[in-house]
Amino acid sequence: MYSAIGPSALWRAAVDQLSDGAAGLRLTARDRLGRLYPNREITLTDSGTSALQRALRLTLPATGRAPLVALPAYACPDVGAAAVSAGYRIMLYDTNPETLSPDLSSLRRCLDAGSSHVVAVHLFGWIVDIAAVIELARPYDAVVIEDAAQQAGGTKGGVRGGAFADWSILSFGRGKGLNAGGGGALLQRATTGVDALAHGDATLASAAALAKAAAGELLSRPWLYWLPNAIPSLRLGETVYHTASVPRAISATSAALLVEAIDREADDLTARRRRETQYAEALGQATGLRLCRAGAGMHSGALRYPVRLPPEIGVALRTLGVARSYPRTLAQYPELAVSMEAGAEPLHGAEELASSLHTLPTHSRVRQDDIDRIIAQLTALR
Repeated sequence: MYSAIGPSALWRAAVDQLSDGAAGLRLTARDRLGRLYPNREITLTDSGTSALQRALRLTLPATGRAPLVALPAYACPDVGAAAVSAGYRIMLYDTNPETLSPDLSSLRRCLDAGSSHVVAVHLFGWIVDIAAVIELARPYDAVVIEDAAQQAGGTKGGVRGGAFADWSILSFGRGKGLNAGGGGALLQRATTGVDALAHGDATLASAAALAKAAAGELLSRPWLYWLPNAIPSLRLGETVYHTASVPRAISATSAALLVEAIDREADDLTARRRRETQYAEALGQATGLRLCRAGAGMHSGALRYPVRLPPEIGVALRTLGVARSYPRTLAQYPELAVSMEAGAEPLHGAEELASSLHTLPTHSRVRQDDIDRIIAQLTALR
């Protein structure tokens, strides 16, 4: 996944740090984000993982109830890393491969087994029915956390992803709809008066974030991407488990870039949706494909276009930007095994997605001739 950061935005981020300072930039970013999510207490963090970790810690169950979180079996492993770092045991519920949404029957069984929390995840800009998850969890007095890291401006029933649950998290990393080169946010429906996050070495963190964002922007260009891709240690395109770090505040660089990203979001979203529509119209009648289908009232953020393919077809299209999605379920990460509850729920849908789900590029750098070639090869499948 990729969202562009223009050179002018990088330059303005560097200049803004000299004129506004870190505190001013964070306040501006929080105010701008608050316009997208009114009536929310917003804490800007150094990553979406940190935001989720913080949400789990702030909602630890009262004494006498074990902290047990139900996670989707098909998700980024960072979701599991946040739960482990927050001190939770983990149960996994299945994912519907047709809609990328929670299998509610599977989730109900996790709640019956004692889950105190549920994390529901939007994938690739597709907005799942958080209201249905909240309704299911209510009789169990379980906390629902909406992981909107990949919501990318998608909506359901006219409501933006991240605005459904009392607790929601966002991410502003390179592969997200709002690309600030890093950072995240915790959204709370009501003010809780929680403690502030540590800023750490603000100057060093901001300089590192600026360098990382600039490098990512330069090396993501098609004619230069071969360079980082040729370095095995970078493990580009792989899904790697990372231990969650101590949550900190967003860097000044990412705060400045977040404001830029919010300002251009409407144009970026329109362009991504245009490419998504091209795929949907061209591939809808292809007999060799299994497309995902949107839920009622859902308008995708079009971060990527999901399609289930035989692995060998995905490999053949890799140079055109077709990417294998998460190749394992969370149950298959040894780093999470020690925190898993016994009596695993059947995960047939998640396992199908892990073996077949690929995503097609919608970002600004994908060329029309690449889109045409992807469509031509996929429509030829039988």
